[in-house]
Amino acid sequence: MKKIGIITFHNSYNCGSMLESYAIEEYLKQQGLNVEIINFSNSGQRQLYSIFNKNNSLKNIIKNILLLPARKRILINNNNYEKFKNDYFNLSNEYSDISQLNDDDYSIIVAGSDQIWNITIDDSDDAYFLPWVKKAKKIAYAPSFGAKNIMKYSDNVEKYKKMISSFDALSVREYNGKKWIKELCNKDVDVLLDPTLLLNETDYNKIEDKKISYNDKYIFFYSPSFNRDICKYVKNISKKYNLKVITWSTKSYYIKFIKTFGFELVKEESPSIYLSLIKNAELVITTSYHGTIFSTIYRKKFIVVKNGGMFGDDDRVRTLLKQLDMNERLLSYQFDDNYNYLKEVGYDNYEKKLKELKNKSFKYINDNIVKN
Repeated sequence: MKKIGIITFHNSYNCGSMLESYAIEEYLKQQGLNVEIINFSNSGQRQLYSIFNKNNSLKNIIKNILLLPARKRILINNNNYEKFKNDYFNLSNEYSDISQLNDDDYSIIVAGSDQIWNITIDDSDDAYFLPWVKKAKKIAYAPSFGAKNIMKYSDNVEKYKKMISSFDALSVREYNGKKWIKELCNKDVDVLLDPTLLLNETDYNKIEDKKISYNDKYIFFYSPSFNRDICKYVKNISKKYNLKVITWSTKSYYIKFIKTFGFELVKEESPSIYLSLIKNAELVITTSYHGTIFSTIYRKKFIVVKNGGMFGDDDRVRTLLKQLDMNERLLSYQFDDNYNYLKEVGYDNYEKKLKELKNKSFKYINDNIVKN
């Protein structure tokens, strides 16, 4: 039986990227399919997650100086991500350039999820639009444009129109993506769940780091790129409830002097540690799409902090909260001492909405992947 190949950002040292890669592979394996992640990572992606930036600007030189004390921590984190990838992914041979790719061993290639169709990021690559696939069926599972409309950001729109139109089945992760594909290709496509929501909490229990434990209750603050005003907001909440704050993102923590807020940086980072920290938190405060998702998977008390990008084309979090009927969890970072930030989150309607969305996503996968 020929394999099903998945191409996504599995090699990003980023918890959301690695966990969505794990989830799509795991779900397809649960359907009895022979699945492999195509081990593609271009030079832009490798540089993006290297310990230091290129010394090609004064700004990057200053950043690298600030990162010097953290270099061992970053190396340990990167090694943890590599270990997670090698422990939990069924990987193909390694590829670094689109010219090396072919579909000889595959009956179906699945592109997605994650921001693989965001053409503005350092790890952008035409490989994720599958022009190299000649015989296998091409399926897009919930890819994201990352809030960047190709028609605004590309100087060769026709190229992307042709590549996207050539897919045998199309879906996207956000409502803006649906609108943009309609405008670009005149195709109506489904908005489907991020792969991480295809699995249940029990599926993630298998890969949690169960050695991580804290004696005190804590707030887990997950904001990959820190905003100091949001940090002040989190600090006020922590003072109100006398809860310590554990946070993430070593590079940003050092570059933006987040230690000045008294937040504790987790000693090591990995997707398994990330899951445990969310699961055991008293409260999760996040600006992140996947931070939001895993807060709901573990049925946590959580706050999604409304920030600049969410008011423009970046509808990733807004799509998710609207789909799950959780809009009340989206709060501004104006601290209100009278507000109960630790009030229980109502998950009853969430359960109903999630079931409907899962069934829609399962049907798409069944019709376009499992049955073929």
